[in-house]
Amino acid sequence: MLKTSTEELERILQQPEDIDLEIKASTNQFDASRGSLCDYCAAIANGRGGKLILGVLEKPREVVGTNCYKGTHSKLSHQIWEKLHIHVDIEELFYNDRRVLIFHIPKHPPATRVKSGGKGDKYTYPVRRGESLGEMDDHRTREILNEAQLDFTATIVPNLTLDDLDELAILRLKELWAQKSERRDYLNFSTEKALTNLGLLGDKGLTYAALIMVGKETALDKYLADAEIIFEWRHIKGQTHHDFRQNWRAPFILIDYEIWKTINHRNLRIPFQEGFIQREIMAYDEKSVREAIHNAVMHRDYTLKGQSVFILASPQEFDIESPGGFLPGITPENALFKKAYRNRLLAEVMEKTGLVERSSQGLDDIFEKSIRDGKGLPDLSQSEAYSVRLVIPAQVKDKKFILYLERIINEHQINLSFEEIYELEKIREHQKISKVSFKDKFLKQGLIEPIGKTRGTKYILSRCYYETIGQSGKHTRIKGLDREQVKELILNHIREGKPSKRGDLMGGFAELKPNDISNILQELKDAGKIVFEGVKKGGKWVFLK
Repeated sequence: MLKTSTEELERILQQPEDIDLEIKASTNQFDASRGSLCDYCAAIANGRGGKLILGVLEKPREVVGTNCYKGTHSKLSHQIWEKLHIHVDIEELFYNDRRVLIFHIPKHPPATRVKSGGKGDKYTYPVRRGESLGEMDDHRTREILNEAQLDFTATIVPNLTLDDLDELAILRLKELWAQKSERRDYLNFSTEKALTNLGLLGDKGLTYAALIMVGKETALDKYLADAEIIFEWRHIKGQTHHDFRQNWRAPFILIDYEIWKTINHRNLRIPFQEGFIQREIMAYDEKSVREAIHNAVMHRDYTLKGQSVFILASPQEFDIESPGGFLPGITPENALFKKAYRNRLLAEVMEKTGLVERSSQGLDDIFEKSIRDGKGLPDLSQSEAYSVRLVIPAQVKDKKFILYLERIINEHQINLSFEEIYELEKIREHQKISKVSFKDKFLKQGLIEPIGKTRGTKYILSRCYYETIGQSGKHTRIKGLDREQVKELILNHIREGKPSKRGDLMGGFAELKPNDISNILQELKDAGKIVFEGVKKGGKWVFLK
C-alpha cells in the first residue's frame, strides 16, 4: 500500500492543478458538480495518470479535511475497479489531525481508453481540460489507440543475474531447442551463449522473457510475482467453493507439463458407439488445453498488477482467463483469423523450443478439435477490456456430427480446412454462413441445402447429416415442403371444399408470403384445375372436375 509522508503531501500541494492532479475540498461529500468520482479517475487515467486529493481547498491551497467516504474508503478501490477496470490505490492520511484522501490513479493501459459513462456519470471517455473535464476528442482517441505496443518481455529486468536462473530449467530449455531445431550441438552451448542466441540475454542484461521461462521461484517472487498460474477444479460448474486448487510460480519451461498432468488427473472419458466399434473422446484434449495455457502465458499483459492466469475446470468445461484484453483491432469475432503479438520475444522463444507450433496461431487448432469432437464452438464472448477468457466445452453435444464429418470426407474424398469445418459447425448451430466461396463449394458438394429464396435464403446441413443422426423428420420440418408439394396441398384443400380465399390459405402456410399464395392460385387457374366463382369479397376458389 502506498504511504505518502506529510512532506510529500506539502510538495504535491505546491504544484498547480494539471492533467495529473485534481484537488477538491469535498469536506462532507464528493463535489460532483463537474463530474462524478469515476469521471475524474477515468480522466486522469486517460492522461498520464496522477492523483485526486480530497480535503484540500483549491484557492487558497489549504488542508481543511474531509469526511467524504469515511469508513468506506477501503471498499472504493474495488468499486472503481468494477466500473473502470483500473486499480486505484486510495490512501487515508492525517495532516495536522485533518483527514485527507489521496487517490493514486494509474495511466491507462497501452492503446486502451478508460471508459466512465455509467449511471451518474457525465462523460463516456473523459479527459482533463485545464481545471475542467471534457469528452475525449478524435485526436486524443487516435493518440491512445495508436500507442506503440512495447514488448514487455523483451525489456531488461534490472539487477537480474545469471544466479537468479534455474539450472535445470536452462538445461531443459537447451534440450527442447536442440530437439526442435534438430541441432544436437545446442546442448553444448554455455548458458550465456544459449540465452544470447535465443534473445533472452543482451548487452544490457537479462529480459523478462528469460525470467518467465527459466527464472528461479525466488526471482519471480521478487521481480514478477504476477507471473503465476492458478488452477481450480469444481465437481459442479458454478459452485461457490472449489474442490481442488493449486498455483504455480516457477520457471514455465519446468511447470508446463506438470500443469497438464494436474488437469489430466481429473480428465473424463466420454464413450460412444459406432456400430460394433467402441470409441471415446476425452473431456480435456491435451493439445487444446496445453495450447490454451501457452496462449495465456504468451499473450497476457504482464504489466497488469495483482492478476494471474486463472483456470477453472469442471466436468462441463475448461475455462481459462488471461490478464490483458485483446490488442487493438482484435475482437472475439475475428480472433481466429487475425493475429497480433503482445509479447513477441516470449512467443518466439516458445516457438523455437517447440512449446507452440506457430507463435501466431493455435486458437484455430483448439476450435477445430472441439468441433471435430462434437463439442460445439469454444466461447470467447466473456472476454472483457482487461482480460481474454476462453471457454472450451468438455461435453460432447452431438456425437453423430463426428460421424457426419467422417462420412462426407470419405464419400466425397475431400479434405476440409479448419475454416470450412468452422463454417459447417456454424451452419449446424443455425448461424449465418459468412463466406460466399464456402457456400458455393458446400452447395456443389451437397453438404448444405438452401431454405427460401433471394435475400431471405438460409442454409442448413444436407439431408445426409440428418440421416446420419437418425432425424430425417427434423430435416423435413426445418426445410419445409418444396413449392410443388405446397401447390398440391392447396389443390387438395380446394378439392375438399374447404374455405379457399387467400386469407384462409395463409393460416395453413404461414411460411409463405401472400404474393406466393396468389401466384400459386393463379398457376392452378392457368392450368385449368381451379376457378374463382362469385364476386371478389364473397367469392371462392373451386375445383374443376
